[in-house]
Amino acid sequence: MTREMKQIFTRRITQANSTQLVVILYDMILTYLKDAADAHDIGCEEEFKKDMQCARNCIAELRNSLNFSYDLSRTLFSIYAFADREIANNMSGAKTEHMTEIMQMFTKLREAYHTVSKGDTTQPLMKNAQDVYAGFTYGRSDVNESLLYNSAGRGFRI
Repeated sequence: MTREMKQIFTRRITQANSTQLVVILYDMILTYLKDAADAHDIGCEEEFKKDMQCARNCIAELRNSLNFSYDLSRTLFSIYAFADREIANNMSGAKTEHMTEIMQMFTKLREAYHTVSKGDTTQPLMKNAQDVYAGFTYGRSDVNESLLYNSAGRGFRI
């Protein structure tokens, strides 16, 4: 994952509520799996394994955040466990078997959660996060962003 993509995900996380965070995790998984497939295609095994492990870490976060008081959680747990097992098997053999199916599965889950997130009007989880405003000025090829209230006391507050 490029440095720019990490910054984009970080910015999205600071502005997200709980449902949007799930969508972001799915986006991160898909990005890592695509990067792993690209690394595999060019023969960079170390980068392949690193990206696969990052995808597994995101899946573990999804699995650990399930609320088992809902029946859907059991189904999601099974899906996450299957995907994690397949990715682990692919890592050990440096192969990409079933990667397309896993990516399709996470794409469908992402679309479902994205639809749900449109109706979720809860506040962002991070309070006191730095505000980012885009579009006040434009660069040669992109939109410039302005950060406001840059203080040491921003971020999570307990």
